[in-house]
Amino acid sequence: MESSLNSTSNGLNSTEQGLISLYTYLERVVVAVVFILISIFDIAGNTVVILAVVFSKKLRTSTNVFVVSLSIADFMAGLSLPMSVVALLSPGDTWPFSTETPCFIAGVLLFISSGSSLLNIACIALNRAILIKRPFSTYLSLYSKSNIALMVTTVWAVAIFGVLVPPLVGVGGFGLDREHRTCSDLQDLPGSVTYDLIKTITFYILPLLIICTCYVVIFIHVRRHFKTQKVRSQENTTELEVTSSSSWKAKSQTLDSTTVRARDAHRQRINRQQLQITKNLFMAFCAFLLCASPYCATMIATTSDRFRLFSGALLLCNSWVNPIIYGAHHPQFKTVMRSMMKCQYSQIEEQSDTLKVLIACGNKKK
Repeated sequence: MESSLNSTSNGLNSTEQGLISLYTYLERVVVAVVFILISIFDIAGNTVVILAVVFSKKLRTSTNVFVVSLSIADFMAGLSLPMSVVALLSPGDTWPFSTETPCFIAGVLLFISSGSSLLNIACIALNRAILIKRPFSTYLSLYSKSNIALMVTTVWAVAIFGVLVPPLVGVGGFGLDREHRTCSDLQDLPGSVTYDLIKTITFYILPLLIICTCYVVIFIHVRRHFKTQKVRSQENTTELEVTSSSSWKAKSQTLDSTTVRARDAHRQRINRQQLQITKNLFMAFCAFLLCASPYCATMIATTSDRFRLFSGALLLCNSWVNPIIYGAHHPQFKTVMRSMMKCQYSQIEEQSDTLKVLIACGNKKK
């Protein structure tokens, strides 16, 4: 009996020694606290973003369909974290439940979420590039309701199949990662390195190429647009100076020029708003890039195992950053989100039928 206890104790000690070589228990507690905070801010922030689109018709644009899809992906990441917190806080090599199925589900959910995030950001970048670069009629035909539904479905299908298919054919897998103490992909299974490479290419490198190409196209087009606009403005000013001393005909031309300039000013205001929205969404991409790049580097570099848990925590921070970016800088989202945070729902512009019903029910209770 005593020898049995000693052998068990030695086994636990050896396991803990293996774990300590990567992370001390204090480090695991710190990361667990970070995960809890991320989960809370993630779920709360992305719920506000989703409800903002539900409550305001003004936000129901084709671009925001992908924004909501991105928020759902981030929301899923928040839901997956509690199981990793349990794993991090469990002493030694133990798992408190009779089955690791909850950990398996959490790991799959987390990677589908992460994979679909950058794919959604790629769709947003492509949407902005077509809106700014191509004629509006082309944009409307490409982003019909059926096409948008197909695009969103494709994003999630690629994420789901990209995560699930390789393990089904014996490449990689999910569960309790006893080395890193998280619910994640398992690094000790056959083909785990290949699986990491597949995920990096599918969910990081390819979407990144699309995003960078789209924003370069947007930058070049906007730069040319403002240069052309500046030249036209100078030409109109010169023309008005020449015709200002003429007779009634000159006055008529001046009025016509003023009308044209007013129309151009209206278009410019619209273009400026679209440019502000594009800048805001580009900020969301930059935030993802900063948060995701270290983790993707650890998947490629096999010598960075200890850094993997910390870079994973940084990656997950991105899931609650986006709502802050929208709330602080997005010209349309920020007004709706601020009204929601102040509980001033009656001040939300272009209220949806759902919000009107909720406001009416609230007034009846009063």
